[in-house]
Amino acid sequence: MTASSSLKLLKYAQLLDSALPIGGFSHSSALETYTTEGVIRTRSDLSSFIQSQLESSLTRLDGLAMKGIYQATAHHDAASIARYDKRLHAQRSSRELRESSHKMGKRLLKLARSIYPDMSFELLDTAIHLHGAVCCLPTAHAFIAYQLEIDLDEAITGHLYTAVNAYVNSALRLMPIGQTEAQKLVQELLPVIDKYWSDIRQEEPENMSSFSIAQEIYAMRHETLNARLFMS
Repeated sequence: MTASSSLKLLKYAQLLDSALPIGGFSHSSALETYTTEGVIRTRSDLSSFIQSQLESSLTRLDGLAMKGIYQATAHHDAASIARYDKRLHAQRSSRELRESSHKMGKRLLKLARSIYPDMSFELLDTAIHLHGAVCCLPTAHAFIAYQLEIDLDEAITGHLYTAVNAYVNSALRLMPIGQTEAQKLVQELLPVIDKYWSDIRQEEPENMSSFSIAQEIYAMRHETLNARLFMS
């Protein structure tokens, strides 16, 4: 590995840090409703839930959208960036899920402007201000990763890793699961991330979709919980 590629990797690794100050710790993405209502009680339940989200939503929706954003960025096509971004936003039925992705995306973009002062954001700014992009989290992640010259597959699996890590970190606050067990679970899910993306990586971005109906319903019910630790 050359020094140049090492530096690129290190810069990208910073984006994958669970402590990144973009508000991820405030969102459980419906996991709080599942645990409050007793649907998810055990480590096995949690693993099954995360795998279902990887298969039904995160890979097919976020992953293929990021692929489209990579292609659009390569062609300097701000309108297409906005189109994929708006589809990401619209295909999440729950208001809380839409807002959480938007808020974290905007915070990631703001952070990136500070920590990558030499990076050009003109194309994404055009997508937002001229073409109405919302700047969802996968959009911001994909655009920044492209600018860092990160390989598409690595960018998408990196994003999926952050999603898995976010679920597990939320579970630490919601369930009787320890830090060691949590890290073992993350490690066990890494091959699952790789498999689900490998299965669909040849599909066209236009085929982006989500069939995570249960999560959408539980996300909607989160608003009516008597007590909440998380914003979503």
